[in-house]
Amino acid sequence: MDSCPADQPYAGPELVTTVENAADIAWYEMQRLDAATQSWSTVYSGAKSAICDTGYRADGSKVTYRGRARDAAGNWSAYSAAATFTTPDRTPPPSVEKVRVEYRSGVPHLVWSPVTGAASYQVVQYDPASGGYVDALAVSTTTQTDVVPRQSVAVADSYRYAVRSLDATGNAAAPAEITLAMADRPEAIAAFQTTARRFDEGVVVSWSSVDPWTVDETPLPSYKIVRTDTATGETRIVDECKPFSSQDEPLAGPKTYWTWTGGDAPLSARKQVNGSCWDVQGASETTYEYRVVTTDRYGHVSQPGPAATETTPDTERPAPVRNLSAERVPLGVRLTWTPPADADIRGYHVWQGVTDPDSGETVWKENCWRGDSLAETEILCPTVPEGATHVYKVAATDDRLLHDDVPLEVLHLSEVSVALPDTRPPGWTGTEVREGQYPDLYVGCSESSGLGDCSRFASYRLERWDPAAAAYATLAEGAMGDRTFFMDTTVHEDVFGLYYYRVVRLDASGAEAATRSTAHGIWNSWL
Repeated sequence: MDSCPADQPYAGPELVTTVENAADIAWYEMQRLDAATQSWSTVYSGAKSAICDTGYRADGSKVTYRGRARDAAGNWSAYSAAATFTTPDRTPPPSVEKVRVEYRSGVPHLVWSPVTGAASYQVVQYDPASGGYVDALAVSTTTQTDVVPRQSVAVADSYRYAVRSLDATGNAAAPAEITLAMADRPEAIAAFQTTARRFDEGVVVSWSSVDPWTVDETPLPSYKIVRTDTATGETRIVDECKPFSSQDEPLAGPKTYWTWTGGDAPLSARKQVNGSCWDVQGASETTYEYRVVTTDRYGHVSQPGPAATETTPDTERPAPVRNLSAERVPLGVRLTWTPPADADIRGYHVWQGVTDPDSGETVWKENCWRGDSLAETEILCPTVPEGATHVYKVAATDDRLLHDDVPLEVLHLSEVSVALPDTRPPGWTGTEVREGQYPDLYVGCSESSGLGDCSRFASYRLERWDPAAAAYATLAEGAMGDRTFFMDTTVHEDVFGLYYYRVVRLDASGAEAATRSTAHGIWNSWL
């Protein structure tokens, strides 16, 4: 084939002469046989040289030639015997036509018309970084005319692909190029995987998505969740999620982050985006279907991704307790109630309204006392009877809300008020009631007791208020330092009783130097 220019797919027959008569030859003629008409036509006439038959393509078919020679005197030789040989196949098939891109669910498909004589097709992508082309298929060639090309270069706004046809010998036609402009894509690519699992007060929806044409480390796509009630078909968009935090933070958008792809990621992507949303806004004990919708960096929205189904936990707060009543007892108030009809009651919260000494406002404290002998629907609320009306609130809690810091506004509360008489000793200002079956009174003095200079005290006197006599009775007295605590062992059988004590510390002259008062309710949790 040296007689034809490089890459020219034509036949190159050769005239061969003997050494003896080659010197006498002045002119040559080459003829080719038309196989259809069996007629000969001259394809070359001239001096001895290389011959390239540009009228016959080297396409692997058989071709027949003959030749003759003429000397300087004009004498022609007879035609040589005809010689038939097979040309090498150097003719490519026609180029592909009507190359176009069709987006299906956001994924680009390169599509073209089949080419007659093509055995396969090659798809390549232009790499601006190197200025060359890289294979855009997992295999070097394909017989398909509808393929999803790989995205093998850096993320950009547009990509160049080329398709060319090849024959069985490997001859390649001129490439047909096409450019994918991502801003023109009609929709984004949906997530390929979605899961949903019940967690605490809601459902955690997780997903993974790939889009090698638009996803890099930043910006990542944004997502929202289509939540459908499987019973009613009612659909809602979820785009606010509870943060995975121990703090009470406001709802926020889904959490997303990128990772290298796993083995289940499609589209031969290198990176994938993972997302999660803790949905706490669904109805209680309702089965939902969750699908994730993707929005890419160009604002294109995907179709909903694959579905995941889960049933929300029981988030209904128990109904209010029934028949809440308050009974006055010496140490305060005894509350009783009837449970609500809910089947999952695990306990109760009881609050007592107390006055904040700093603000003067009512605050709610869980300071009531339980006991082994008390029913689950019974509790003691220690309250110094000072002639005022006191308010108490009770709420039932279920499995999910059985902890101490539940805000009152999320529960269904029952409320009761009770007016208490004033049974305090004259001048009593304390509001705290200490729990104990055997009141243990501090009669000593130390630097940490808050009494100041302990050296100024010479003795103490422990007194208990006697309501019948309307006076304090002395229980014990002695020199400072001879004891630290004194236990009153005479009142333990007066369960629910309330006793007022004061410790008077005297100086060396016998004058009262400091007085501290405490109220004790006769009760213990094991009672």
